Amino acid sequence: MGKIKGLVSSLLLLFILVAIVGCGGNKRATEDGHEQTSNLNEKEGEKSKENPFAEAMELSIAVWDIESSLSDTENDEIYKMITEKFNISIKPLGITWDDYAQKIQMWAASNQLPDIFSIDAVGSQYYRKWVTQGIVKALPEDLSKYPYLKEYLNTDDIMGLKENGKLFAIPRKTWESLKYNSLDRVIAYRWDWAKAAGIEKEPETWEEFSALLKAVMEKNPEGTQPVGLTAGNVKLIGGFFWLYSNPAATSDGSGNDFKWIKEDGKFIPAVFSKGALSALNNMKDMNKQGLIDPDIGLIKGDQGYDKFASGKAVAILHAGGFLNSYKKILKERWSKIYPDNQFMDSVKVLKPLKSVDGKRYHPVFKTYWSESYFSGKISEQKMDRILSLYDFLVSKEGRELVWYGIKDADYGKSGETIEIIETEPLYDKYPSLGLFQTLAEWNLTDNYDMNNPAIADPDVRKAGVEYIDWVKQNTVTPEFDIRLTYMSTPTKDKFTVFDHDDLLNVLLSKKSTEEAWEQIIESYKAKGLDKMIEEVNLKAKELGIE
Repeated sequence: MGKIKGLVSSLLLLFILVAIVGCGGNKRATEDGHEQTSNLNEKEGEKSKENPFAEAMELSIAVWDIESSLSDTENDEIYKMITEKFNISIKPLGITWDDYAQKIQMWAASNQLPDIFSIDAVGSQYYRKWVTQGIVKALPEDLSKYPYLKEYLNTDDIMGLKENGKLFAIPRKTWESLKYNSLDRVIAYRWDWAKAAGIEKEPETWEEFSALLKAVMEKNPEGTQPVGLTAGNVKLIGGFFWLYSNPAATSDGSGNDFKWIKEDGKFIPAVFSKGALSALNNMKDMNKQGLIDPDIGLIKGDQGYDKFASGKAVAILHAGGFLNSYKKILKERWSKIYPDNQFMDSVKVLKPLKSVDGKRYHPVFKTYWSESYFSGKISEQKMDRILSLYDFLVSKEGRELVWYGIKDADYGKSGETIEIIETEPLYDKYPSLGLFQTLAEWNLTDNYDMNNPAIADPDVRKAGVEYIDWVKQNTVTPEFDIRLTYMSTPTKDKFTVFDHDDLLNVLLSKKSTEEAWEQIIESYKAKGLDKMIEEVNLKAKELGIE
């Protein structure tokens, strides 16, 4: 009996050992005698579940200046961190400020859109075409997988963009409030020249600003025969000249963001308000006095910055706020031409001037400018990867990385307080920040904090912080109803207002302001202006908008 028990125990032990060896191997025998991979696949599946980014992906991206942002990926540690985190590589497609709209529309028409692209398309005819024809991909209605992105998108002006309950773009939020739009149209002027010409205080009215330009041009302090006011881009001019008497007419240059106000009992595009003529007359008068750059309509690229920094213009109207005052003027130009001149001792930024009603208005656009779109051809897997990247970029962790650099190398933290270690511009160290800081959002608000080194020169940063604080306290936001800007009607969907073209036509016209403006209005009427106004007012009434 004992022998039988011992034999059974031995056989049982042998069976267990065989079973263990069999289960522990990477292969097993099938019923037909063939071997197949078993545990290896199971482990791969588990690994894939643990790492949702196991599959490498290439993302083609078209945004402004992307080539320079990806100019040194071999040595850019932030680029490596982000691309390795999401297991992606980036294929850049270049667009410029001069050609981006044409390029993207051409790609869309030829079914060659990149995976991700940025453009200011909301409200345009082609935006509606992209949405209805599936040219761009909708975001999932349930964004709970991307909690930071979901929170980021949860604002009235973004939720108002939904089509049949879906968003088809991720707006690139720029500012925490509309007051910050004043930084989208900044006028820098030569204060050192103004003092040399006998100007003793900063201008507060349009008359005082015109007098400053005239005095400096006549004094000609450096013998450069400067023009008065130039611009970084002709599309910017409405953001300044409309503030004289028609502030709600300020436009981002897209042609689709025109705002509506109520005048004489009905809603009309603000650009066609009774206040328009006074603003146009003021601009025309400045031009007659020779105070506006005669080549302002021909400015391309960085020519305006070149002109101002080299002493060939008294003032420049530019976008990008104090960040561009530092980067485009001080760093890239002024420091080379005037190495011994303190920039902020020589240059001031014009505070919004008093309108005809005595109030100071700031230009107004939106809390965001432009949007990210995604090709309708991309797979659900690629869309998930993109949204995961965007979710990270708008998270606290992502924002700290792209705005302050690498922790313990570029910044430290004491509780929630950021302590800067690296005082040199992070763009120089990590060029990819030019992409990652602006891919999901612009978030330029954080630049106007003395702890943020994005504006590397502390004097320029301090001037920027003081300027926006002054704007918050002293300026008025023009009244308008954003729901009417987004509203869709048959005529409005095809209607564009390129106010900068209209301003330039008035500026250059040999006719009187009244005649030139009336001719422009008639051209808009021929395109359906009256019909559009009728449709919008009817729909507004149906929706209870008063």
